[in-house]
Amino acid sequence: MRYGYGDELMSKDKVGVAVAGLGFVGRQAHVSAFRKIPDAELVAVIDVIEEAAKEVSSKYKIKYYLDHKEALKNPDIDALVVAVPTPFHYDLVSEALSNGKHVLCEMPLTPNVAESEKLGEMAEKAGVMLMPDLNFRFTPNYVKAKELIDELTIGKPIAFTFTEFIPAKDLAKQWPSGSWAWNKEKSGGYPDFTLSVWSIDLIRWLFNSEIVDVSWMPNYAQLPGLNYTGYNTVGIVKLSNDAVGTLYFSASVSPGEGTSKLEVFGDNTRAIKATWNNHLALIDESMKAEWEFKMRGTKVWGHYQIDSYFVDCIKYGKKPSVTVDDAIKAQTVAKKIVE
Repeated sequence: MRYGYGDELMSKDKVGVAVAGLGFVGRQAHVSAFRKIPDAELVAVIDVIEEAAKEVSSKYKIKYYLDHKEALKNPDIDALVVAVPTPFHYDLVSEALSNGKHVLCEMPLTPNVAESEKLGEMAEKAGVMLMPDLNFRFTPNYVKAKELIDELTIGKPIAFTFTEFIPAKDLAKQWPSGSWAWNKEKSGGYPDFTLSVWSIDLIRWLFNSEIVDVSWMPNYAQLPGLNYTGYNTVGIVKLSNDAVGTLYFSASVSPGEGTSKLEVFGDNTRAIKATWNNHLALIDESMKAEWEFKMRGTKVWGHYQIDSYFVDCIKYGKKPSVTVDDAIKAQTVAKKIVE
């Protein structure tokens, strides 16, 4: 193994990173984060759109590639961040692994569970790391929520609700009706499938429990004013610790009505309520404690934190707590929306 992954320290001072895909997440989250992580060096960016690649290359004085195969030959690149659309994940990740590169991959890993499992096997065989970008585990208010749950502040957690509303105009602009995100063969499902995996993993992680049953009720409705299909998808979930809850995803709301809310209820009648990424409240009849999180930039949704953790695992030979198995379990539950 080149760096003794999971066995010994990496010999280099900094981990050389390339980011593939310069859309919003690739550029605004990962490129920005890796430039500021002390143990990382952003070596290159990769995108099939030369204008985008050249712009980032010029701004940060780094190399750019239009062909990922050429980039993977660069010995200065130790790790690849895959932020291209889902249909291209499998080929890009498999080639990176076969070239001995560690990989941080956006979710879902692939359009189907079988391909995701195969990538996990490839990574293990190659002796390199494949980490799914499950950044909700690093989002500030969710981290605090996990701390309160683990400390039994609300007793035994017995129920939850999670709600994510995306303005219809925003999603129509990002993923118009004819895009890959609405092609089940290319993406694995519709946008509700693609966007559900982070919160599904969040619930497993918060409760330290597996999802043993789920019933999805999706409603896809044409939005005449946008010439676009919005979704309202509700999942009723049961966990292995007997907790129950709902997951509600919508992309049919007006601008300004987008939100993300998490509620966790305990058997001592206390509840934890998280709003967006910056607020958390602990509530019962005699008290209310609140936390405001002032993170900015790439730390807002935990991208800096998970990117830094990825680098740390590579440099110090740590086995990551965020695994391919976690990605597959989230994808398996999400896939039932399509079924």
